[in-house]
Amino acid sequence: MDHQGAGRSRSAAGPRRQPPVAIAVPAGRRRGGNLRPKRRLTSRPGLLAAVVVLVVVAAGFGGYKFFYEPRVNAPVPSSLRLPTTAAPASSAFNQSLGMWQHIGTRTLDPDPLTVEGLFPPQFVLNGSSYVRTAATVSESCSQAVYGAQLQAALQSGHCTQVARATYLSGNGQMMGTVGVLNLVSSAAASKAGQATGTQAIIAPLSAKTGPTKKLGNGTGVVQAEVKGHYLILMWAEFANLKSPASTAAKQELEQFAANLVTGSANINLSTRMLTGKS
Repeated sequence: MDHQGAGRSRSAAGPRRQPPVAIAVPAGRRRGGNLRPKRRLTSRPGLLAAVVVLVVVAAGFGGYKFFYEPRVNAPVPSSLRLPTTAAPASSAFNQSLGMWQHIGTRTLDPDPLTVEGLFPPQFVLNGSSYVRTAATVSESCSQAVYGAQLQAALQSGHCTQVARATYLSGNGQMMGTVGVLNLVSSAAASKAGQATGTQAIIAPLSAKTGPTKKLGNGTGVVQAEVKGHYLILMWAEFANLKSPASTAAKQELEQFAANLVTGSANINLSTRMLTGKS
C-alpha cells in the first residue's frame, strides 16, 4: 500500500470577482431533487478522505458536477524521492499512529507551511514539466477561497494558514492553482472538505505577467483532497480559456490538477506525515 503521498482573492493581481456558476446535473446523478450528491468517504489508510471534481463555468453556461474516483493519496513517483533518509515508506508507516501518522493534528505537526517547502520553482513529472508563476502564504484563509460555507468551515476549523501556488504546464497549454490550508485537525479538514462545491473553491492565484495573469477567467476543473489536518484545493483550466468540452479534455485537466499536487505540496506533506519533520 502506498502511504505517500473556495471569499475574494487578494492575490498579487488584485481582487477577483467570483463568476456566476450554472450547474447541470447529468441524468442519474440527482438524488430527490438535491443537486449536491453525497460524497464518498473512505477510512482506508492511504486513500483520500474526500475527493470531488467539478467543472465550473465562468460565463454562467451549464457545467457538470460529478464524482472523481478517489485515487491513492497523491503517491510520490519513483522519479521524485522524498527528501528524507528515513526507512522506506512501507516500513516507516507506524500502525499505532493511525491513518495520518504525524499529521493528524496541528499539535503533532506544528511547523508552519512555507512556499519554499511546498512549491518548487519547477518540476518534471511523467515527462511533463511544470513552472511556478506565482506563490503566496497568508493567514487569511477565508480571503483565499470562494463560498460562505467553506469560509465558515475554515474559521470553525481554526485555519491559520493558506499557501497557494500557480503553475503553467511546460507546453503552455494548461495552468492551475494549488492551495494548502492548515486546519487544527484531520476532522476539521474533512469537515471543510465537505463544504466544497461549485461555488466553494480555492481562489485562483493569478500572476502579474504571462499566461497565468488570466487564470480564473476561463472554465476550470476543481479538485479537493484531505491529507491529515490539511485541506488541499486545486483549480485548473486551459491557458486559452476555452471550455473542456470533451471528456478527454476534462480528463486532461483533471490529471494536470492532480499532478500539481503530486509534484509539489504532496512531497513536503508526505515527509511530515511519515517522519514528523518538515
